[in-house]
Amino acid sequence: MMNLRKVLWSAVLWVVASATVAQAATSAYWRFEDLPDGSLVPAGNNTVPDSSGNNSPLQTFDPTFTSPSYSSLVSPLPLRSGLPNTRSLDFGPGGDDAGLNDDIFTTADKSISAKLFNAVTVEVAFRMDSIGGFQAILGKDGKPLGDAPGEDDSPIPPFKISVRGDDFPNAVPNQLFVEWIDGDATLSSDDHFLASGQTVVANKWYHVAVTINATDASLYIAGETGPYQLLDHSTGDYAGPSGNVIAAEPLGWTVGRGAYNNNPADWADAHIDEVRISDTVLTPNQFLFVAVPEPSSAALCVVGMLGVLGRRRK
Repeated sequence: MMNLRKVLWSAVLWVVASATVAQAATSAYWRFEDLPDGSLVPAGNNTVPDSSGNNSPLQTFDPTFTSPSYSSLVSPLPLRSGLPNTRSLDFGPGGDDAGLNDDIFTTADKSISAKLFNAVTVEVAFRMDSIGGFQAILGKDGKPLGDAPGEDDSPIPPFKISVRGDDFPNAVPNQLFVEWIDGDATLSSDDHFLASGQTVVANKWYHVAVTINATDASLYIAGETGPYQLLDHSTGDYAGPSGNVIAAEPLGWTVGRGAYNNNPADWADAHIDEVRISDTVLTPNQFLFVAVPEPSSAALCVVGMLGVLGRRRK
């Protein structure tokens, strides 16, 4: 009986510890829960809240043509935290105007924009409304390669998660593609990528987690029923002189588009839900979404079982 109690208490402590680590590591968390269905992002600065408490809100350039619309269409998976998820943002034609030009971003003065990551986990859920061309779900602005004497030149931004508009690599059309410049940001060999190996289709939710540390990078994806699966992994030397694994770049993070050759590019036609950036490598049992039953429910079951065991001992 005592051994069983020890196992159950260990399970409780593991669940609590996992939640605490994830919360402590969060650098920015954009939930898109703040306005009613159909609303546009308001004009002005700091209009899309950062739920992490680290004061890195997002904004749009001009609500008359660059604003996504708040939507009640959300991921079918529950959040590991147990928080309600009632809104996403709908990027693309409609709402503000008929153009494919919606985005939100952090400005350079926000803490997340200049943050150097010695390790990072980037998470996002999205549902493509249409497939065609290169479409970035989220990214970071800038052009690290070729911005100093002696560097190789490349138009690639520091970081980008996108759905490709071709069949690179391995002749797989329209696959999820993660590309980043590592902390050295000097040579073309500092440009790295991960690929899902699966064709992304419209009207289906994908839950993505990208982890990078000094030696390893991984791409996890969960579908509409979970769980997360490791679809690509690479090893290398990703840390720069300061230990950062993504190129140092003071410009902002973007949602709904990426960048190319230091210009905005690759706008998405998609619903995007729950974006979180953490300054550590999280494990799948700490990622944002989870297949039913939720870990919070599992923890309650364990606590209940402990209560039953306690009563039986009496």
